[in-house]
Amino acid sequence: MTNPPGRSSSREKLLDAAAELITQGSVQELTLEAVAAAAGVTKGGLIYHFKTKDDLLGALVERMIEQLDQRSRDKAAKRGDTTSALLQALVDDTFDMPRSEKLLLTNLLAAVTSYPHLLGPVQQAYNRLYGEFVDAGPQAGLALAIAAALDGLSLLELLNLHQFSKRQREAMRQALQQLAQTVT
Repeated sequence: MTNPPGRSSSREKLLDAAAELITQGSVQELTLEAVAAAAGVTKGGLIYHFKTKDDLLGALVERMIEQLDQRSRDKAAKRGDTTSALLQALVDDTFDMPRSEKLLLTNLLAAVTSYPHLLGPVQQAYNRLYGEFVDAGPQAGLALAIAAALDGLSLLELLNLHQFSKRQREAMRQALQQLAQTVT
């Protein structure tokens, strides 16, 4: 992802640093000082972009939502930009998510109890995505069921409620890909 010129590249460096620190630790341990140091900027430089830790976390969540959504939509566009293509991209993204991304999502999810405002942008993203699937025509129910199954799988693993074996994951991936291909 290319940074726009000017101050926004500092903003992205700060978000990258915050993401890395959260991936390695937790949101509760995150400080503005640590983020500024990790990004190589002054605390004043950080405060120019993010007045509070809440602002920083909110921006990080919004950026993650944007990046995840864009990645899925880019993959879908290569497959024909249909509901089926988007579902297939979501299957791939769910099963191919890098470990670092999983750790970041897990730690942000754990932070929701202390920072409930982080849920708002996530709920809006789900509302948009599920709203698209409702408009998918006669197979809207199937599209929604596939998307919900993927989200359930992710949450089971992110919350460490269950870790599927490699064999189980591959069987589910194949089944969900086959189902996604049938959505018109």
